[in-house]
Amino acid sequence: MYSPLKHLLVVILLFCFSSFSYAADLTREIGLNIDKSSEPENFFEVGLGLNAFNRSIINVDDKEDLDIGITLIGSYNWHNFFVDFANQAPDSLVFGYTAYNRENWSFDVILTGPGSGLRKKENQVNFESIEERDVNTMIGGRLTGYIGENVVQLTLKQGLTSRNGGAVASALIGRNWQIRNLNFHSIFALSFRQAKLNDYYYGVSEEEAARTNFAAYDGKSSLNFDSSIGLTYPISENVLLRAEVFFGSEFGYNESPLFSKQQDFYTGISSSISYVF
Repeated sequence: MYSPLKHLLVVILLFCFSSFSYAADLTREIGLNIDKSSEPENFFEVGLGLNAFNRSIINVDDKEDLDIGITLIGSYNWHNFFVDFANQAPDSLVFGYTAYNRENWSFDVILTGPGSGLRKKENQVNFESIEERDVNTMIGGRLTGYIGENVVQLTLKQGLTSRNGGAVASALIGRNWQIRNLNFHSIFALSFRQAKLNDYYYGVSEEEAARTNFAAYDGKSSLNFDSSIGLTYPISENVLLRAEVFFGSEFGYNESPLFSKQQDFYTGISSSISYVF
């Protein structure tokens, strides 16, 4: 049966449209008011999510209204090894090993993949003569700790290939408040993306510029923030209702001419109902 005090690991879905996705354990822990001394537990969720957002977009045909989709979230844990899955997250699959777990601090070694790319066959880019950007697999470390009533998480990941082998670093803090059966939470994060990574995904080479209407562009490093406020309500022992609002920045990497709409800040709202097995 579903026990929210034991489910530490889940991949965030509600942030799938931003430049940075919250890490698995921290988001679920904050959203469900989970005891920090609880042990991870295997679980699987299936649900229906509804998102509305206003952000920078690449394709001119991208919709800016409601987005409805099926959400699949799961976690499997065995002897400090874990696998997290979320079908709509930027890092849809995360493999990891908890190398250290004492008192208020833990450290995970993580491998993320397949990640997000820009591929014509998946209708992520709709312009011709621009090379596809392959998905990005990264390896790194994740430090999670408790400071007072707050949960903090520091993550550093490095790409494994020579072409898109840039680094991503992030720092996140969050906490929750419980009022009867309502669990309110807030999260604030900073993320840094290395120039090499941004250039691979959003850069335009001289060769591409020569055969398209896009100007040549070299990607640069970017520092952005992301924040959210949300609530989780258990409708029953196995059914969860979630709602969340988001605000963050996109300046830096979205200066690429590949973006048909550019704005420095994004906003969004999301809600979902899920059944937990």
